[in-house]
Amino acid sequence: MWFEGNYRRIFLDMHIDDWNDEFMSNVDPKGLVELLKNAGAQQIVVKCRPHTGLAHYPTKIGRMHRGLKGRDYVGEMIALCHSSNIAVKAYFSQIFDNWAYENHPEWRMINGYGKTSREEADPASDFMSRKGRYGIVCPNNEEYRAYVKACLTEMTEMYDFETIFLDMPFFPEVCYCPSCRRKYFEQTGREMPRVIDWGDPAFREWQSIREEWMGDFAAFSTNVIKSIKPQVTIEHNLSMMADPWEYAHTDLVAEASDYVGGDLYGGFMQQTYMCKYYRNLSKALPFVFISSRCDPGLSFHTTTKTEEEFMLHTIIALAHNGAFSICDGANPDGTLCEEVYTGPVKNVFDESRHYEKYVSGDMLTNISVWFPSRSKCSWSDNGNPVTGEKCNKSFMDTHINMGRILREENLPFDVIPSKKLKGLESDALIICDAAVIHDDEMKDIEDYVRGGGNIYLSGHVGHERLLELLEAEYQGLTEHTVTYMSSTEEGKEYFGEFAKKSPMNVQSKMEVLEFKGDYETLATLTLPYTMTGKCEFSSIHSNPPGIYTDRPVAVRKKVGKGQILWFAAPIENSRPYMSRRAVGKILKSLCKDLEFESNAPSFVEILGWKKDNKRYYAAINEQETSPVAPMFHIEIKIPGEISKATIAEKNTELKITKEDGMTTIYLPELKLFSVIEIEE
Repeated sequence: MWFEGNYRRIFLDMHIDDWNDEFMSNVDPKGLVELLKNAGAQQIVVKCRPHTGLAHYPTKIGRMHRGLKGRDYVGEMIALCHSSNIAVKAYFSQIFDNWAYENHPEWRMINGYGKTSREEADPASDFMSRKGRYGIVCPNNEEYRAYVKACLTEMTEMYDFETIFLDMPFFPEVCYCPSCRRKYFEQTGREMPRVIDWGDPAFREWQSIREEWMGDFAAFSTNVIKSIKPQVTIEHNLSMMADPWEYAHTDLVAEASDYVGGDLYGGFMQQTYMCKYYRNLSKALPFVFISSRCDPGLSFHTTTKTEEEFMLHTIIALAHNGAFSICDGANPDGTLCEEVYTGPVKNVFDESRHYEKYVSGDMLTNISVWFPSRSKCSWSDNGNPVTGEKCNKSFMDTHINMGRILREENLPFDVIPSKKLKGLESDALIICDAAVIHDDEMKDIEDYVRGGGNIYLSGHVGHERLLELLEAEYQGLTEHTVTYMSSTEEGKEYFGEFAKKSPMNVQSKMEVLEFKGDYETLATLTLPYTMTGKCEFSSIHSNPPGIYTDRPVAVRKKVGKGQILWFAAPIENSRPYMSRRAVGKILKSLCKDLEFESNAPSFVEILGWKKDNKRYYAAINEQETSPVAPMFHIEIKIPGEISKATIAEKNTELKITKEDGMTTIYLPELKLFSVIEIEE
């Protein structure tokens, strides 16, 4: 397939309106392709229908962009790319379509306030649906679906492209348009809820139905294209996996994709976490990680990331067997900042291409973090209206925090979707505050633990069967929003750094479970002297511990051949170093023989993989600011006795020592990254 070995990509963004005669007036396909080819691009995105809804080719549907004056930009770009041996990714914007919004008011999404996306716009809003820039229409409207089918049919019949990027497959807010309300009533006989209540099975069912709607729409678009040209590969934008529940964007959308990818802007920790997830989610490799040319994002337009930042984005993607795609918004006249592509982008692609031959293969991991895309809810939202402003946004934060702890502790880990739960062989499975676990997921989780797996389970217990395995009854949440975990004797191996009068602080409510049967209590609940949020206080600013209880809030429970370690709150969100260390100790205790160990500092990630009966290790200096400070005297300890360790592409042999069946590799200096090749 076209994507094999295709790692250097350019995502050329052109969401440009036509109310100004200057807009798109200087588009030069020949110059664009030549510029990007010389930079080393192997694939280029060609905008066919962007968020404006205006076609960049002669169309019989809707309207063509006036600035092109009838010129077939799409056809020219495709011909020039193919003559230069560059793969083409066509682009189609779904749901975000200003032309459709303006010309078909009946297609518009309607939020919980009864407003559409361009009504009472707030340019400063965090919600893209309220900025007023984009007209958002509903995928449940059958007339809009017919329009999508007609557009995709026209594009696919007119042009030959290797792949297509189907953008925006999500609900930016909960939609209450007539189509959604009618469809939900026909499916359930009920009206759509207006108040959040994750404790209500009907509310959880409603959210699952919304997720199924979006998965169905993604499948619909895919099938339109595949029915005409089955060889065209499909990529739905999966960037919204990192966003809250109201987007209804889950791994069901990935099922309609031949390979996965998405544009993300949350820094290197987010990137490495999502690269792990994308690698395991994708049906084919490489997946693609997309990020902005601009610093920190496309909204800045004229700023450019440093060459170091581009290189780190590239090598993090590569080390996970992913492609890196630079997303760049064209100037309104259709031109690019050429200096970016003759300078840093070209330099990075020239260097990174040498490392492409080392990647792919099987990642070396001990721990699997489950990314439950259909469990982004939070019970703390209960009682709030379904309007968007107050919905919990911490789902991704919790997962990134867990990833940061794992990187800090140099623990080999992976991030898996639900489909990878079946037959899981990792030493440990991490489940972070998953409030909704579906029956098929639960079956795989139970099979894993009964077969000898170790589960780290924090926060809410999202399935009745898990409660049965724990032999526990759910009692609700603590009233206090500041709580403490006091170590027992059994829990001192984890919480021993905390003194009796200074137990581990948890800045959240805790789940309350009533346990039966045999279990081991690792920590008990301690509450402040006073109720949080009241006028009474016991110390300046804080709520010190004062009420000690014997209620378990950290429990070890044997299940079959395995065990579950349950914690009453997502303690991975705790910011203090002592707390993160405690979580690290817990996670390390669940592992058997580590695939590698290291003394690397917290922002250096060590990755390992096997390819062609060889082992490779990458050390990546993931500092978030440039210039990146070099690190010194990094040690990587790996199982087995090897004969040689060499820095790939540098032909620099590294010092090694051998002891007790282990080999220690000494990396004297780490600038941005090093790829180490092992000879057994």
